[in-house]
Order: sequence, then C-alpha cells, then structure tokens
Amino acid sequence: MRGVGPTAVLLIMISSLICKDAFAQDVEALFNLTFDELLEQQVSISSRDAVSLDASPSTVTLFTRQMLDRLAVANLYDLLNYVPGFQVTRGDWVGAVPKEHARGVYLDNGYVLFMVDGQRVNEISFGKASVYMPFIPLSIAERVEVIRGPGSALYGSNAFMGVVNLITRKEGNMLMPRLGSRGSRGLSLAYFTDWQGLDWQFLLDVDHQGAASHQFYQSLVRDPRDNVFAQLGVQSEAWHLTGRYARAKMNGYINLGGASADNRYQSENIGIEGGLKWWQGEQGTLTSTLDISEHRISSAGLLLTAEQAGLSDDFFNGPHWITRNVQFSTDWVKPISQILELSAGLVWLDAEQTQAGAMTSHLVDGVFLLDDRAYLGGIQRVEQIDEFAALLASQDARSAYVQFKWQAARDWQVYLGGRVDKVERLSTNWSPRLALIHDVNAAHSIRLQYGEAFRTPTINELFSSDAVTQGNPELQQEKIATFEVLWRWQGERAQLETVLFQNNMRDFVNKVETQQDSRFTFANISKHSIQGVESTLNTKFGSHWETQIAYTALFDQPFNASFKRYGNFRLGYQDEVFSLNWDLLWRGEVAQGEFSQSAYVLLNLLGRWQWREHQAWTLSVSNLLDKTYQVYEPRLAQAAMPGERRQLMLGFQWIF
Repeated sequence: MRGVGPTAVLLIMISSLICKDAFAQDVEALFNLTFDELLEQQVSISSRDAVSLDASPSTVTLFTRQMLDRLAVANLYDLLNYVPGFQVTRGDWVGAVPKEHARGVYLDNGYVLFMVDGQRVNEISFGKASVYMPFIPLSIAERVEVIRGPGSALYGSNAFMGVVNLITRKEGNMLMPRLGSRGSRGLSLAYFTDWQGLDWQFLLDVDHQGAASHQFYQSLVRDPRDNVFAQLGVQSEAWHLTGRYARAKMNGYINLGGASADNRYQSENIGIEGGLKWWQGEQGTLTSTLDISEHRISSAGLLLTAEQAGLSDDFFNGPHWITRNVQFSTDWVKPISQILELSAGLVWLDAEQTQAGAMTSHLVDGVFLLDDRAYLGGIQRVEQIDEFAALLASQDARSAYVQFKWQAARDWQVYLGGRVDKVERLSTNWSPRLALIHDVNAAHSIRLQYGEAFRTPTINELFSSDAVTQGNPELQQEKIATFEVLWRWQGERAQLETVLFQNNMRDFVNKVETQQDSRFTFANISKHSIQGVESTLNTKFGSHWETQIAYTALFDQPFNASFKRYGNFRLGYQDEVFSLNWDLLWRGEVAQGEFSQSAYVLLNLLGRWQWREHQAWTLSVSNLLDKTYQVYEPRLAQAAMPGERRQLMLGFQWIF
C-alpha cells in the first residue's frame, strides 16, 4: 500500500494537464504516418550506406526522437529494456554499473558494442562500455539505432550480441532543467548555430540522481550518482570535427564485499572524432574518419570487512586505470550498376592501456597485503602497482571489410559480405554475413539472415596477475554464429514483426583453477546454444491512441541465470494538446541456487503539458508503484542485487 498515496497524487496531476502543444504539428505528423512510411525511415547502423528500415540486412530496432519522448527513460542503457531480446539490470563492482542481458547471455565481458555518433565506447581493459561510461543521456539523442544480433561484419570486436548507436541531435535549440524525488536534479541543453559559414553544435547534460534507500540485507544502501556529458561539434559540407567529454561519479554502491558508504567510483571519457568526405557523386562516396579517445577510471570498493579479513579496518580495492584508443578508418560506397552496390573499408586501430594503478586501503612495497601493517590510513590512490605491470599492454588491430548489395529482382534483395580482423597476438578472425530479403506482397515480407561475430579477450583476461587471478595470454576470441528468420506484416493501422533466432556460441572465456596455486585463470572452454523468438505488435486506434506489445521467449536456458521470458506493453495517447504514455515492463521468474525472484511488473509513466507556445512541462516516473525486487548477480556472495526504486522527475522544456 506504500505506493497508493503517491500514485493517486500523480494521477490527479496528470489528469489536470490541459495544454497547448507547441509541437502539435510534429507530433500529429509522426502519429499519422502509416507503418509503410515508418519502415521507409533511413537507418545507417546495419550498412555503411543509409538504407530503409525494411531493407536493412540486420534485425534493427529504431527509436526516433518522438519515440524517445514517450518513454520514462533517461539513460541509453535502460532504453534496451524496450528492445526485444534485451534487458538491463544493475550490477555490482566498479560503480554498480548497468549490465546487459542479450538474447540469453548475461556476462560481464562486453558482448554489446555501444557507440555515440559511431565512436566506440567499449575499450580494451574491461571490454564493457558501462564500466567507463555508465550514463549516456538520451536527452542529447536525435535517434537511437540498435542491431539485435551479430555486427562484427562491420564493427569487429564486441559487436557480439548487438550494436547500439546513439546519434546526437543536429538541430533544434532546447533548454530543459528538471527536478525530481530524493533531491534529484538535472539540466539539458542543445544549441546550434551557423557561424563563419560552418554549422556548430553544443550539447550538455548534467544529471544528479539523489540518494536512494535500497535495503541490502542488514544494510541501507544510499548511492547518489552524478553525471556530466558535453559535446562540441563543427562541420562543413566536406568535413566535421567533434569533441566529447563524459564524467560519472557514484558513491555508496554495492561492491563484491557488500555495501559500504566508503565505496567510491569516478570515470572520465574524452573523445575527439574528425571526418573528411573526399568525394561524393555518381561514382560513389569516399570518407575517412579519425577517432581518438581516452578512458579513465578510479574506483575503490569493499572486498572484505575487517571481521572477514581479521583486520582492524575494512579492505578496499579497485582499478585506477587509463586506456587510449586511436582509430583511423576509410569507407568507400560504390554503385557498380543499377542493381549492384559495393561497400568496402579499412580500419587501423591502436589501443593501449597506459596506466594500471589502484585505489586501495592496504599496500606495502607495491604489494597488496591483508595485514594491519599495510593499512594506508584510508583509501589512497596509487598510480602504478607492480602486480599490474603486465596490464600495460597494447591490443592493436588491422581490419578490412567488404559488402555487396544486390537487387536480384523487384521483390528480392541480397546482402553478402564480411570482415577480417587481425588483432595483436591473436589469430586472424573472419566474420561473414548474408541476408536475403523477400517482399512477398504489399503486406508481408520475409528475411533470412546469417552472421558470425567475435569478442577479443580483454587486457585483464590476458595479462592480469594478482592474488586472485592469473591472466592467460594464449586466449583466443570468443565466437558466435547466428541464424535468424524475420517475418513482418504491416497494415494501415497495425504492424507485426516476429524473429526466430538461433545462437551457436563457442570458445567462451571462463574462469578455471590453476594447477600451481589457489588462483584462477581464464580459458576458452564453454559452448552454448540458445534459440528464441522475439515478437512485436504495434497498433493505432482512432486518431490519438496507440499501443505496443513486445515479447521475448528463450527455448533454451540462458547462459548464466537470466530472464527466460520478458516483454513490455505501452499505451499512449497523443493529440494536439495532450500527451500521456504508460508502459509496463514484465520479467519472468529467475531462480539459481538459493536465489529466487518471482515474476514482476514495473509500471512507468511519461506525461507532457504545454504551458506556452515554446514552453512545456514533462512528468516522468519510473517504477511508479515503487516495486521492490532483486536481480541475480553471481559476483555477490548472496547473488542478489536490489533493483532500482521509484524515480520521479519534473522537467520544463524551452525551445528557442
């Protein structure tokens, strides 16, 4: 009954919203699009050349800006809860970062590639994007494109179970301050101008999430989070240059050793990306890009309490690391004939870990020691640790890809291609792809897709050497082969899409005991096969109502305990003066050992109230009923991580 009072208040507030929508024409224009017109929207994530959504060689989910404005979601990672085949939950360690569940795979090693305007967020030390950048604001997004399935044929490593690309806003000045529950607050800004004959872009998002009250066994966990994202860009018709900065801070989170107010985390990401269009015309398009990025992390989390370790003080430890990437790529799109097009490219990547220090409480002579004599008087920052010296390694790669797009007949289209990657110290990897698209008639289409992908072992898996793990430099890439059948039906007021997939995974990296001592090492030992179905139904009723139902079911057990069945339902009302969107996230039961969480539903709400011509109020509520639940986290001793609590946010948007 705790959620009834606040819920009633929110319902009254929303019911009283009577407005004049400044974006009425845009909202109505998008709402009145037929599903055929929606499928004609261009996406670029699945092919180097933009193609319509219904002609994409991969299974793609698209979120336009208008679609994002109908969801009570602020972080890119959380958006995956609305992508069939994907879920995101909060995990432990290095800041309790978001963790992806992708088509039955729930692991920590970076099986989904994240990008912002095509620049990789994943790096080489941990491999997982959210470790270094746990918050990517959706306020800066113009659209988000998601590949469901392998993407290594274009993107190489980490594009294993999926690829997510956030494309930033390119027009429309906007300022949006916001206030929320538990002292949460934030500010979003988008500014565009034409100066000196060039187009300039400035994006800013500042976000503070107030301390929650998560019950973690006998502890009350409060984990406030602060995030800053800024981007400055300039472009002409022939070139562009973008600089990006992101910083995240989290304290008091749940770490491997449990909850502690002294757990601390900070990350910084700096990126510069420039591109040049050499030519564009009937002979095709030739472009080159240069990406330079640096990723910094400083984290210290509780590993052992003083009682557990037999010490006078708790033992805290975590990475104080820096990695750098430099990537140069050239892409060529060449029409060979009216029915045949060639895409090809080269990628040169230099990646290196340049710092391998620690944030720790116990250290003597460069060695971690569980002894009171090694206590540093608190958590101290150490630039370099002797045990981590082997982590100062590079992981360079040289890659090339080619893809043919053939219009075999009026109703048949064929994609055929692949990519070869030579990663330093590892075997050469080939990632082929094939897609056959058949338009049966005006309402039905069928697509057959086959693709292979890989994940390169991280620097930590290859070269770690500490009291717990010993790296294995003989590791090779993890591999996956995916076969998909997609059927789509679209009418004037409804659309149904169903995807059957089979993933055959091999050479998965897992921990094994060493024969020399009690430490663990890593080995390519695991194989797994997962089949499943993803289905989405979109409908429109009358002039203002719309619904979406999405459902995912796995026919086999997930790799690691994860959700075998899940889905969502959204009900939206849009008109010239009012917008209200409800959605339900449903997750099935998860049970593993002593951990058990029954199926549950999370209710979310987003409403919009236009106050004046260029000024609007928004109300966003996630987990409206303040549902308490747990998610499986195998790295914790009790294997249970509390889920996110209710979050209310009131925003004021000014378009100028």
